[in-house]
Amino acid sequence: MEDFKRALGFDPEKTARDAHRFFDRVQELHRAAGDLTARAESDDRRVSVEYSSSGGLRRIDIDPRAMRMPSGELAETILELVHRAQRDVEVQAGERAAEVLEADNRLITDRQTAGDRLRDATGTLQENLRAATETIERLRGMIRR
Repeated sequence: MEDFKRALGFDPEKTARDAHRFFDRVQELHRAAGDLTARAESDDRRVSVEYSSSGGLRRIDIDPRAMRMPSGELAETILELVHRAQRDVEVQAGERAAEVLEADNRLITDRQTAGDRLRDATGTLQENLRAATETIERLRGMIRR
């Protein structure tokens, strides 16, 4: 196994363990992000919305004084607040993902290096197999004479 590790330039068993830990964390992230919520409120505090990661728009509160606004302006305000609350939930989800998955997870950070080393090792293995095949063919030729 040590020769295999040396040829690949990484430990495949450790990579498998990292993958298992990574997918456990993804499940944990899914549970943790199950119901993130955010509120957004207009500057005059007459309109507010609540947005949930699991259910989308949960609540709209409109002060009676806001009903005096032109309908187009009110609709625009509500849409803007929904988008703002949705972005806040997305930011929260990203922060949770960073916490749960850890930026230094080898499976994530070393995947490019591992891929490069695998390609290099595969190329070397193919070269060795070609050389071995050529040697076998030369030996066969010598035996036939």
